[in-house]
Amino acid sequence: MLPKDPHRRNESKKRSTDPHEINVAERTLISRARKLAEAPTQTAGGASVDVLVFRLREEHYAIEAPRLRLVHRGTSLTPVPCTPPFVAGMLNVRGEVVTVLDLAVTLGLPGTSQTDATMPILLADHAKATVGLLVDEVLGLVRIALDKLDKPLSANDFALGIAEANIVVLDLDRLLSTGRFDVLEEVD
Repeated sequence: MLPKDPHRRNESKKRSTDPHEINVAERTLISRARKLAEAPTQTAGGASVDVLVFRLREEHYAIEAPRLRLVHRGTSLTPVPCTPPFVAGMLNVRGEVVTVLDLAVTLGLPGTSQTDATMPILLADHAKATVGLLVDEVLGLVRIALDKLDKPLSANDFALGIAEANIVVLDLDRLLSTGRFDVLEEVD
């Protein structure tokens, strides 16, 4: 047990016993708690959303956080032979087999892809299936205003826009719905 501090005042003596003051304090705290519990969905000009920012090579990208299920480490990533370069491998997540795409290769970023067990994999739900996206590093969550995005600089339509002058916000639906991930060959 800690010794009593002789300089510390007795906290119970400070508390008011006036029911009106207690009621006001309780109402203020309840009001603050409700306000903090509300998810902010509007900025002054329009909708905003939380995005998960990650690094691919030397560039920063983001995907809307509500689209992601979880971030998984690539410790149990199994390479699959005879697959296109954008397929990093397969992953077993709680009994569900998930195809993992190397997002840097998918986006056509220069440089070699060196997969190791510490690289994060973003698991996202898309078209009634879960897909894994291999990234170099997860940087954190950021809230952005969708109406404040700058126009993307590239000709592809995978990007919603650019946030904070250096974060490319990806459109996951457009990226994965292009048809280029469909397997067209049959094995005899």
